[in-house]
Amino acid sequence: MPNGGRVLRFRPWITEDDAKAVVDALMSGNLVSPYGKYGKLLEGELAKYLNVKYALAVSSGTTALHLALKAVGVGPGDEVIVPAFTFLATASSVLHSNAVPVFADISLETLGLDPASVEGKITDRTKAIIVVHLAGMPAEMDGLIKVAREHNLYLIEDTAQALGAIYRGVKVGALGDLGTFSFYPTKTITSSEGGAVSTNSDELASRVRLLRSHGETGKYYYEELGYNYRMGELQAALGYSQLLRIEEIIRRKEAFARVLTEELSSLDNDLLILPKPKPYVRHAWHIYQILLTDRVGKPRDRVVEELRARGLEAVTVAYPIPLYETPLFTKMIGHGKGCPWSCPFYGRKIEYKPLPNTEEATRRVLGILVSPHFTEDDASYAARIIKETLTKQ
Repeated sequence: MPNGGRVLRFRPWITEDDAKAVVDALMSGNLVSPYGKYGKLLEGELAKYLNVKYALAVSSGTTALHLALKAVGVGPGDEVIVPAFTFLATASSVLHSNAVPVFADISLETLGLDPASVEGKITDRTKAIIVVHLAGMPAEMDGLIKVAREHNLYLIEDTAQALGAIYRGVKVGALGDLGTFSFYPTKTITSSEGGAVSTNSDELASRVRLLRSHGETGKYYYEELGYNYRMGELQAALGYSQLLRIEEIIRRKEAFARVLTEELSSLDNDLLILPKPKPYVRHAWHIYQILLTDRVGKPRDRVVEELRARGLEAVTVAYPIPLYETPLFTKMIGHGKGCPWSCPFYGRKIEYKPLPNTEEATRRVLGILVSPHFTEDDASYAARIIKETLTKQ
């Protein structure tokens, strides 16, 4: 390897305290959360950290989204506005609710939903908006909150990648009607698999609590159709232990991002465009997202190959294609690029037009999945090989 064997690869930060918590949960014999000790501890600590009334542990970030949609009553015939520059679950959770995902464009500044585009997609069937705080960068929430309130829509935050991010003094996940989180191994904290739903609403919390456990209100007494979306106690133990040091995890990521920004700044707005969090936000640095410019002179995928060959294995492309151009959505919804399409759901038509910022982002984006193990020296190394790769033809 040209770098003498140096490899920058994402690893979750697992400690002896994490292991002890998991063993303690295992030996307790109570392995079903949220009924065990750690399920309660995780929910209480997370609610306190987010400064919300409720945080409910569930089996994944995907099931968190599904529960959030079902809790607000999204169902057949409804439309939910979502970005197409996101992980599948943001939109597939809408499909699992038998509703229609309507794609809106993003801002290239935050890579989150653009409020003006969202407003242009609202119809009399729109029930909710899902905003994604992509890569740890808070979306521009003032405009989205305003749109949701003016049109009486539920606002759901997909905060899978942004636990710990802050917008105008408020943690993301506490700004909308519901927040959803993922504790997958690459996320800010991990429970191996798992997630959570946050809310300040008594009613919505009650709905999520009911639906995550089969709709059961008493032993073998089922009030409505629910799901088995509970988190296991072992996962809760790991997640709780990790949550206790979340600020240290974020500080490590911030230090890496700060040095990387400083050392790549000479290329900013020339060969690449760096992430620029506004003064009123805190970025959680799940991914350090870069947009390459056309002046690079080589395809983005070739840049990725060269960086990985030099040991920057944490490089990622999130996301290389708009969701509406993936086979799932072309088959299920009938999208054709640049063409109107007929939605097979409920016999009505929805006009589709290309989303220019989304398509530009998918063509230009390149990121580094930021590990809490990365040091400032690692950031300097990553910056050096990025510079060399982009300037070498």
